[in-house]
Amino acid sequence: MTTQFTFLDPVVWNAFVKPGEVIEARIIKVNGRYTESGYFDDHKAFCEAVQQANKKQHSGAYFTLQVIDPRLLGRSFNRIRQSDLTTSDRDVLYYRWLPIDIDPVRPAGISSSDTELSAAIALRDIVADYVVTEMGFSRPVKAMSGNGAHLLFRLPDLPANDENKKLIKDILTGLAKQFDNAAVKIDTSVFNPARIWKLYGTAARKGDDLPAGPYRESRPHRQSFIDDLGE
Repeated sequence: MTTQFTFLDPVVWNAFVKPGEVIEARIIKVNGRYTESGYFDDHKAFCEAVQQANKKQHSGAYFTLQVIDPRLLGRSFNRIRQSDLTTSDRDVLYYRWLPIDIDPVRPAGISSSDTELSAAIALRDIVADYVVTEMGFSRPVKAMSGNGAHLLFRLPDLPANDENKKLIKDILTGLAKQFDNAAVKIDTSVFNPARIWKLYGTAARKGDDLPAGPYRESRPHRQSFIDDLGE
């Protein structure tokens, strides 16, 4: 059975958040209308707040992947509340991760089928092997986003400037040109520093939770998780 790590696990928190650092948790389209956001430097408070927020109707829960200005903690101190003031690119100090989001091709606004998800995970493992063997990166974090597959390659903390923004963008574009196919694509838009990322342990809820039928595959709402913490 695959081990499933989530942000409720201290080992996951410690992999993403060093002592003294802050992350934003963001819940989008709460009750179909507004955004909730909070800034955290405490794992216990983070878990409690996210679990409460996740009980509401929403379209997805996310976190800031890169290293952000710790002063943002003053916006919403270890709590989640309704807010339109969220992390922008100018609030990011460093890139710590090369993010790769591998998503099945399908109409917008629906969950992936099991067949589509399996295709994304298969391509994830091919891309991971290539980036490690051919580009010299360490073994990545591997995850399932709910509808697709994620890879996170650890970087030395790179300043979040235009030069490194272009570097990340060029890597993603190059990988997409090499590995995209008719069924699965690499998202080349996730290069900006303030990009939010799926909050592992929360569900992806695109469209309705569609059951299987005589002429269709199910398209379920799935809980995201990490299955390999990498090096």
